[in-house]
This record gives sequence, C-alpha cells and structure tokens, in this order.
Amino acid sequence: MLMFLPFAAICLCLLLNVKLPSVEIPWIAIGDGIFYQGKADLLTELGMMGLLISLSFIALSREKDEDEMTGQIRMKSFVWSLWFTTIILAFGILFIMGLDFLSFSLVALYLYYFIYILKFNMTMKSIRRSAR
Repeated sequence: MLMFLPFAAICLCLLLNVKLPSVEIPWIAIGDGIFYQGKADLLTELGMMGLLISLSFIALSREKDEDEMTGQIRMKSFVWSLWFTTIILAFGILFIMGLDFLSFSLVALYLYYFIYILKFNMTMKSIRRSAR
C-alpha cells in the first residue's frame, strides 16, 4: 500500500496535466513494426509501471485469514470486475473519440484493478461484519 500512494499521485498529476519535472532518458521503443531509439520521460514511465505493480501487489496479496471462501470471493470479484470493466470499455469505444479516447484507454488499464480491489474488500467487509 505504501508503494501505491506515490505512484498514484504521479499518475493522477499526469492525467490532470499537472506540470512535473521532466527527466528524459534514451529509450528503445517499438513503432511501425520496427525498433527505434527515442526518448522517454523517466517519471512518467516509473509512475505508470509503479502503479501497475503496486495495484497487482494489493490485488493479489493474501488475507491473514485466507480460506476456501476467500478464494471463491476472489474469483467472483475478478469476474465481476472483468464484466464491469468490459461494459465501461464498450461505452468508451462507442462514445469517446479522438485524444480523449487515449486518456480514457490509459485509465481503463488500471480500472480493472481498482474495481476488483474495491469489490473484494467490500464483500470481505460485509462477510466479516455478518460473522460477528
């Protein structure tokens, strides 16, 4: 969770077009089917990669009271998140055009993790509350 906060802040600033310090480094990329050498902003690359990794750690971390029911809840939350994200993506594909779609697509990459984490934790909280 400690990893998530700074990376989420960086990505939120990037999404809102807040001016951040730029550190460009040489980078090998793929474009038009070939490799080429370009430049990449280090803060952008680290922010996006860090957010992806930290969300993966949060989503896949074990609960301290993990059992078979927790596995079932995980599976249902993953499926629920997949359907929800698919519906949001379909909406975006149909109704968002131009460069706004690029921003939407970038956010949609991380939406699956956010929805899964939210659904899983809400379900676990509800079950724990009813077990008392």
